[in-house]
Amino acid sequence: MNGPHIDACIQALEPLCAKVAMARQAQLPGLAEVAKPPAGTALWSGGYARLLLWPVAANQSDVIARAADEGEGWLDALLAQTETLSTAPLDGYLVLALPAPPAPETDEEIRKVELSSRICRKHLVWPSSTKALAAGAEPWARIADITALGLPDAATAASDTLYWPDIGDAADALWLELQEKGAPAVAQADAEAPIPTGGLE
Repeated sequence: MNGPHIDACIQALEPLCAKVAMARQAQLPGLAEVAKPPAGTALWSGGYARLLLWPVAANQSDVIARAADEGEGWLDALLAQTETLSTAPLDGYLVLALPAPPAPETDEEIRKVELSSRICRKHLVWPSSTKALAAGAEPWARIADITALGLPDAATAASDTLYWPDIGDAADALWLELQEKGAPAVAQADAEAPIPTGGLE
């Protein structure tokens, strides 16, 4: 994939990642025993997730499958290394950037890659066709479909720190009971409690 194409993809991802409190890493970390990232690979990091853009060399099904395996392996190694230094688990998102819109014969491989839940969520994106651009499409197709990034423009940026949401009194009481007695005891007590009739008597 040539430089201008992948640079345009990075530019399209940058503001979307910023909205969800992920910042682009200036350089990729060195990882042993995994595939070397191809030119144009980019990584965004936040307190809760990592998003890896992995360029795919060609649109053939076997090349897509190999790129998915290599990118997934690299991201898995990164997440494993990072999680040993952190108390919070991290989500991983692998974005595979094709060099051109895919041919129909690659549909099955694309579907297989995107439906795989192994290690991380995977998404394939590609430059929009000339026809799609003429119809008003964004320069890169399917970027808004990336799970962590497809927020509406009105959404506010996510916080980089974890916080507890406000919950109602009943939920708050249940949470305190779970902390004090433990989930098994609370579940057992609930199972043994009489079923409320709701005024049906």
